[in-house]
Amino acid sequence: MIIDQKKLDSLGTQYQLFMEILDDLVLIVDPNSKFIIESVNKSPILEKLAINPHSLIGKSIFKLISSEYEKKVEKVLKQNTLIGNGDEELQLKTSKASPIWCQITIKSFKNENDEERLFLILRDITKTKKLEEELRFNEERFKKITETIPEIRFWKLFNPKRYEEALQSSYEMLELVMENIPQYIYWKDLDLNYLGCNDNYANLIGIEHPENIINKSDKDLLIDEFQISFNHEKEKEVIDTKTSKFRNIEYWTLKSGEKIWVNTNRIPLNDSDGKVVGVLITFDDITERKKAEEDLLRQHDRLERIMETNPAGIISVDNEGNIIYANSQAEKVLQFPKDELIKEKIFTTLFKFVDSKGNPIPKEKLPFQIISKTKKPLFNLHLYLELPNKNLILLSINGTPLIGKDGKIENIIFTVDDVTERELAKQRIKESEEKYRDLLETSSVGIIEINVKNEKVSYLNPKLLELVGYETKKSIYTKLIEDIIHPDDVKKLFRSSEEKELEFRIISKDGKLKWLKGKKSNQYNEKDEIVSFRLWLEDVTEKKMYEELIYELNINFLNFTTNIQTNIQLLLKTCLKLLNGDLAIYVNKYHHEDEQLNWIITTKDDVITMPEEEFKEKLFVNELFNEKHDFPQIFNDIDKLEYAKTDKYVKENNIKHAYGKLIMSGTDLNECLCIMYKEYPNITNQNQLVLFLICDAIEIEQKRWQVQQHLEEQNRTLSEINKLKTDLFSRTSHELKTPLISIKGFTELLLNLHYQKLDKEIVSILEEIQKGSKRLEDYINAIVESSKLEQGLLKLNLAEENLTFLINYCVRQLEGAAELRKQKVIVDVKQDMITLLDKERIYEVLSNLLINAIKYTPVGGQITISSSKNDNFYIVSIKDNGIGLTKEEKEQIFKQFGKIERYGQGWDVGIEGTGLGLYICKEIVELHEGEIWVESEGRNKGSTFSFSIPIRKNKN
Repeated sequence: MIIDQKKLDSLGTQYQLFMEILDDLVLIVDPNSKFIIESVNKSPILEKLAINPHSLIGKSIFKLISSEYEKKVEKVLKQNTLIGNGDEELQLKTSKASPIWCQITIKSFKNENDEERLFLILRDITKTKKLEEELRFNEERFKKITETIPEIRFWKLFNPKRYEEALQSSYEMLELVMENIPQYIYWKDLDLNYLGCNDNYANLIGIEHPENIINKSDKDLLIDEFQISFNHEKEKEVIDTKTSKFRNIEYWTLKSGEKIWVNTNRIPLNDSDGKVVGVLITFDDITERKKAEEDLLRQHDRLERIMETNPAGIISVDNEGNIIYANSQAEKVLQFPKDELIKEKIFTTLFKFVDSKGNPIPKEKLPFQIISKTKKPLFNLHLYLELPNKNLILLSINGTPLIGKDGKIENIIFTVDDVTERELAKQRIKESEEKYRDLLETSSVGIIEINVKNEKVSYLNPKLLELVGYETKKSIYTKLIEDIIHPDDVKKLFRSSEEKELEFRIISKDGKLKWLKGKKSNQYNEKDEIVSFRLWLEDVTEKKMYEELIYELNINFLNFTTNIQTNIQLLLKTCLKLLNGDLAIYVNKYHHEDEQLNWIITTKDDVITMPEEEFKEKLFVNELFNEKHDFPQIFNDIDKLEYAKTDKYVKENNIKHAYGKLIMSGTDLNECLCIMYKEYPNITNQNQLVLFLICDAIEIEQKRWQVQQHLEEQNRTLSEINKLKTDLFSRTSHELKTPLISIKGFTELLLNLHYQKLDKEIVSILEEIQKGSKRLEDYINAIVESSKLEQGLLKLNLAEENLTFLINYCVRQLEGAAELRKQKVIVDVKQDMITLLDKERIYEVLSNLLINAIKYTPVGGQITISSSKNDNFYIVSIKDNGIGLTKEEKEQIFKQFGKIERYGQGWDVGIEGTGLGLYICKEIVELHEGEIWVESEGRNKGSTFSFSIPIRKNKN
């Protein structure tokens, strides 16, 4: 594992933790003093050598190296080169018969004193070396076999004449491998079919006996496609290149889906002529080692995250005061990039400590010097620090030295916290209290500790006394549960969860109800039992009051009247109460008969109208309109302005301060709200919120009033129109119908009784009178029917009918009119469209639409009637290639009296009408719970009228 040197330096003692969990032997040696060992980890390699790691400190590295490798290692160390890939190997000194082989890796670095050091990693490769020796031995055995049987292709193919000898030799070689190599082993031919394996490999892939693997391929035995493809690629590469591949770290997917990490060797197998006849694969399961390495990485990353996300600024310095690490919070506190902090002297080059007056702090009193001298931790040291930008901040500093084995300080870890704002807030309290008061005693929040068993107070601080209004602690000790905490909240206090915010009520000494809010933390004894809990509390009475008042404001909205003046006065009084003001004024600028006026309402129940010039001259509230924005404005010392003489509200109420804002109405700033004060107001965020809420409410009220005025005007207009329409219907039904009956009756009488006595001209006139009477009667009936539809008096007579029959019947009835205009009518409708409908009314719709199509389609035109089914509806469409409709006409055509006049358009045939036909069609279709609509691409592009009827069956 490789660890970044800078991070290693900065982490101090954490370096030792990382080293202890490595299997490799890690050493730091001095190249300038006979390679003396300065640091060594507890490696399993030393356990094999039976050497205590402490005994190596101060000794030469050559105490570990076998004598035959000393010169070679010394040369490498002097060159300071990095050795990898297993090219350089050595043996360690051991009293045992079998040697310990290691691969060595070297890296040069400089320590905190800028002295050159060597970082050595010795990895145990003894097992690998043994495996290589055994493989070489087996290769020699195999060579002898192939020399005996030259035709052999490993042990798969045999010459029948030497079969027994070849078989015996092959099994001897295989048995030797099986007995002496503990790794997973298998070998394949040139086609990558298995020739054999050891028990370990057979067990790994789920084969009961190794001989069962012969002649099978990975596709027969493995399930993971990637593993099969990967094996094939790597094994083929070894065969093609005739080159061995050692110590390749890979992962292997088992049948169970589990993945293991393996250290793999792949070796080509040659016959006596040197020809490759197969490949031998061995591998070790190194999953545990990989897990250990990953754990080490995770621990390293976790430590990094802990350091980086720590809420305190953390700085690590070496024994000379150089900064070697700083986290992001330190960068934020010191207001300086942490990358530039590294290698700077701790607060000497860029920064300097000063007292509250800016005088430098003596060097011996600086935190680094104090810890260097005492070698003891330093806690909560408060010093002013002058930053590079000359700003002063107050730091709270804690420091801990990291002592090496030689008793010297290696590093010092400092935590720095900018407490400037906090300390300034506490300064006034601290000046009036004892010099060495405990932190809890000077806390800005109330702190109380309550014993759970006896429910008695075991501790409280002065702030809590202040919150409850008592002067001595003794009175609270005895009265807290019984008299101070509200009886309905006692259970809540004891049942609430730890760290969960809670709110409860108390009764102060003067009898006032207060709200306290805070967090609870439990205190435990050595048996992990809760013995008490602490509360950190603040007074939120004011916040609660505002919540209740805003709730009251919402209730006021619900109680608004229709009178805008009354509603605005209600809002002004609510605002005055919320903001603790003395007078509230609302102004609305408007124009009336070319004159600009100001409508003024106050909480003194004044409602006046004032001309613009007088308003500007006399009233202070005009000052708000000088700023062309709707942000809050604050005014002080109004009594010293000229308005103190001219403004009656300022004079009569002794006003000195004001707080207000303009109200945006659309894009105009013609309204304002101003709160006036006798005393200087404390404007808080809650005050700003209230002001914005009231202004928004006034704006909403203005818009509501405008909409109301507009609706009232519309209602008046609609009432007049409805009255005219009602009168028209009344005159139509009473005054027109009666004489029409007489005219129609006498005309029919003359034609029936005296037809033979009349000449042709008089008969023609009488027939025209008869036709006109019929048309007029139809108009009157249409108006009456429209009136019934509008009033909901028309009832449908629903029955199961065949819509297809109705369409065909209607077409036959109007064929004559179409033939007169030489028009072609095409009917393309579905058969037997059965549904519930009023036959007479739907016939009326069909005939009306078809007559309109005939009227407005030119001579020789075409009309198509079609049908379709969409979900649970039948849709009937009547399409023509006539005059078409514009967008405006389509919006008008289904309205009552929405007739479109087209005189002089070239098809003035039968265009008389009331404009009620399509309106009646629409109402009839909608009574059937359907829809009617028209589509047209524009003038002279034809129209398609469609309506839908739901498909329903008679339940009986």
